[in-house]
Amino acid sequence: MSKAIKIISLILIINVGASIDITANDYKFGSYAVGFKSYFTYDESRQYLLEEDTIPRPLQVYFWYPSQDGSGAKELNFKSYIDLLAQGDDFKRSKDQIDEHSFSFVKAYTNHAKRNYGLDTSISTHNFLDHPVHAVQGIPIPESSEFPLLIYVSSDGKASPQNHLLCEYLASHGFMIISVATARPFSSKGKDIESNALTQVADMEYLIKFCKDSMQIHYSKLGLFGFSSGGDAIAIYQMRNEHVDAILSMDGGQEYSSFLKMYKMKDFDLSKTDVPYCSLVNNYENYSIYPYYNSVITKEKYLFKMPHLTHNGFISYWQFFDACSSIRTKNDMIASFEILSECSLGFFSKYLKSEPSLFDSKYQKSTSTVYIQTVDLEQTLINGLNISLLNGNFRLAESIVEDNKELLFGDRSQVDLLGRICLSLRPDLAVWLYKKSVNVHPNAWSAHYGLGGAYKNTGDLILAKKELLMAKELNPEHEGIKKALNELESVNIPGEIQ
Repeated sequence: MSKAIKIISLILIINVGASIDITANDYKFGSYAVGFKSYFTYDESRQYLLEEDTIPRPLQVYFWYPSQDGSGAKELNFKSYIDLLAQGDDFKRSKDQIDEHSFSFVKAYTNHAKRNYGLDTSISTHNFLDHPVHAVQGIPIPESSEFPLLIYVSSDGKASPQNHLLCEYLASHGFMIISVATARPFSSKGKDIESNALTQVADMEYLIKFCKDSMQIHYSKLGLFGFSSGGDAIAIYQMRNEHVDAILSMDGGQEYSSFLKMYKMKDFDLSKTDVPYCSLVNNYENYSIYPYYNSVITKEKYLFKMPHLTHNGFISYWQFFDACSSIRTKNDMIASFEILSECSLGFFSKYLKSEPSLFDSKYQKSTSTVYIQTVDLEQTLINGLNISLLNGNFRLAESIVEDNKELLFGDRSQVDLLGRICLSLRPDLAVWLYKKSVNVHPNAWSAHYGLGGAYKNTGDLILAKKELLMAKELNPEHEGIKKALNELESVNIPGEIQ
């Protein structure tokens, strides 16, 4: 099979007074050959716990680049990437260990795709590992600074191959992409939003220095893109580093509950967000008020929903696995990732290159298609309420609620939506919000359900049970309510009369 993996292009159909319609039509990578190199290095300024030893922080660097000279190219296969992933934070891991980890990793992911995404079940794990990728080794790295540089930040604790296809695609269109496998702050274990984000930011800052000092890479402009918790990191990096020209978030945590933690971070400064921003979000309904998008000060900002992508759809494994088969599924999830790829290319071309960009014609405010839709919600009030609460200004928050009940507590309660974002990280704020919602809508099961969950997370189990029982009375068949009550029944609630 040809190494050129087909990507969907977009046909623009414009009718007078109609919104943009986008349909699928195959096209290939850009005109540049794509080179790939990896580097193993250590940041001597930071410590890292590897098993029982404290060592300098290990950094595994991935670099994709465009080249007009494809001579001397050596083909790479998927295993080339996955072996790097399997190497992890231990650069002395044996070949047998790497082979075993690579096989197990790809088997687990492809079995998931076969069960859930209609992937060709006849392809073996070895077939996937041996399949060629678009990038090659051994071609010249650009010496001039004509190309923009993009830093890709993967999700927490993951490695850059999760989006190798998108990196190759952007490189084929004239972008250099550098990334680092995101080991956690002090070891491969542990999870904390703030420390993980700051660690990724420090990794990015090291990458820029490594680019200039060790790789001798020069670039024209700098863009950032990140997936999941990588979105948190690119936001903070942009705030504390000048000369970032554009950032793109792929279902980044900063558009959800992570915003609550980030807002209190030392480097979080919305006054520095006057940089073009594009956010692509998942298809969950009534899931967020998209607080970061609604808080940044730039006028050049875009928010798109991907109607066929859950959170895990924002990685390119599924697209690549499908391309390994002669029996292409071309389902909506696969097609959506292809649209995501072109939208990303259009955004970065618009703001990092002087050439005309597809972004202007295909991805503007009126985009509404099967695969990508503009999110155009009026969130000024609810975002103001959110910021007031995060600042501890409850007097202002009370005023906002009292003066705007009709707007904030409509059919799709924005207050409930904000309460849901606060549930895990700021349950105290969730209690405040859901109590307001219950006061306005005493017969709304969702308000009582939310308040019950908030009380549960603050440890007020008696009040949690009371609200959940009220929710069950209003909606007896709701599975979430039943599950929450069953969980409470299994614990001994202090102070409860048996």
